[in-house]
Amino acid sequence: MGDFPHTNQEVPSLDPQIKAFAQASTLTDATRAAYWGDLRRFIDWGGVIPAHEKMVANYLVEHANSHKFATLARWRVSLGKAHSAQGLEDPTKTELVNAVLKGIKQKHGREQRRVAPLTSNQTTAVLNVMGGRLKDLRDKALILVGFSGGLRRSELTTLAVENLRERAGGMELSLSTGRLVMIPHGTDSSTCPVTALKAWLVASGIVSGAVFQGINRHGRISGQPLTGHGVALVIKERVKAVGLDPSLYSGCSPRVGGILEGAQDSPHGGLDSDPMPLPKAAHGH
Repeated sequence: MGDFPHTNQEVPSLDPQIKAFAQASTLTDATRAAYWGDLRRFIDWGGVIPAHEKMVANYLVEHANSHKFATLARWRVSLGKAHSAQGLEDPTKTELVNAVLKGIKQKHGREQRRVAPLTSNQTTAVLNVMGGRLKDLRDKALILVGFSGGLRRSELTTLAVENLRERAGGMELSLSTGRLVMIPHGTDSSTCPVTALKAWLVASGIVSGAVFQGINRHGRISGQPLTGHGVALVIKERVKAVGLDPSLYSGCSPRVGGILEGAQDSPHGGLDSDPMPLPKAAHGH
């Protein structure tokens, strides 16, 4: 797969299949594929690189009624990356584009679909189809820690090894937001977030810095923290593998699922009739 096309100053035709330049190696395959897909859509629409701010603004406005705001915001990031990676002026960060996106959000924000929770039964299904690759170990730990601790995407991406403390009852996380979260041991080792987290750290060799890091196309650790967008891609990829609609889920789905199920006093609270025994987090104050 290519990365991004050269600018039209270098190549007369902007066919998406033209020879690509080497993009930053820190991007994972999933992130690179998402950027490339967004850029191809823009070019198919009639866009060019480099683009003018008015072209970007028109592109976003034309799709405001047919696409979610989160999708438009991601397109903006992808188009910005296509410019900045080539040393071009970024037209997506201008006042015009900022104003257009703000207007779209205000007008259509209430119409956006709520994020679907990743329930315990769905989490079980997702884990059951995972293998033993490095990426599988990372994604398993990411989902279980996010579910059990009710962690936001930003908390998952900024979680550092230095902020982990093993306790008698599990693992204590000191989050960048200033709160402490205790992740207790699970009753089943196959769904225990502490076990999954330790297995990932041992296999990856990560001893400092970001806990959840990108993995490149060769299966090697990138050394860079997984981004919020990267977390969303992980969740979408994993739910799609078990037949769920990825458009309904985001990087917040494990958190939402964990919080909702943790609030249920009965196993018949409306989410699952037979939830798996995932541990619930005890939040520090």
